[in-house]
Amino acid sequence: MTDDTAGRYVRTGHPTDANVAGGTNATGDTDGASDESWTSDAPTFTDGRRHDWPGTPEWPVIESQIEYETGWVQAGYDLVEHPDGSRKRYYWAELPTAVVVITRADDRLVFVEQYRPSIRETQLELPAGVVERGESYTGAAARETREETGFAPDTTALLQTVWCSTGLLRHRRAFVFASDLTPVEQSLDPSEFVTPRSVPVDDAVDVARTEPTNDATVEGVLLAREEGLL
Repeated sequence: MTDDTAGRYVRTGHPTDANVAGGTNATGDTDGASDESWTSDAPTFTDGRRHDWPGTPEWPVIESQIEYETGWVQAGYDLVEHPDGSRKRYYWAELPTAVVVITRADDRLVFVEQYRPSIRETQLELPAGVVERGESYTGAAARETREETGFAPDTTALLQTVWCSTGLLRHRRAFVFASDLTPVEQSLDPSEFVTPRSVPVDDAVDVARTEPTNDATVEGVLLAREEGLL
């Protein structure tokens, strides 16, 4: 069972998963201030992943340029006009939308052990991955849980969506709770070297906060605890 409306576990007012399968901002829909003269500056993405592009700006964007692009990230700047009329370039890096999964198996929480070359550390972290184009957050969470941990969740619920590191990144992240697990075969990408680990639910916060760790793992575990799921 999936819960794309976030109505089972989540307090009223949290975001839902009902209308976001394609990455609505990337299609030109607006959020924020209304500006009938604004035309979406979202690029055309052809990588098969979901991208959530910012909507209508509250401060005028005079120019938006992409200066660096790979198959995984693109970076550039917006030349923005401040309320006092001054202007400044705000640099950003854009990444595909991602999902982080808090996976509970009875009285244990499922983590994965993974080496992260970017920080040269092995971490115990929550399962996570990129949302594919056309997937809901909960659908992506179920897929990532199957692939990384070897468990298929029957129940998923969206807890929260956030923008990450907003001083630099254009990167949307969702947190999903998964439970009612059935063992399946782990299915990793050729470049993934991931080992599932489980810890007692009572120890989950301490484990998540033990160095080395990352923001997604700490945030996900604390969100689940706040919702009364741990």
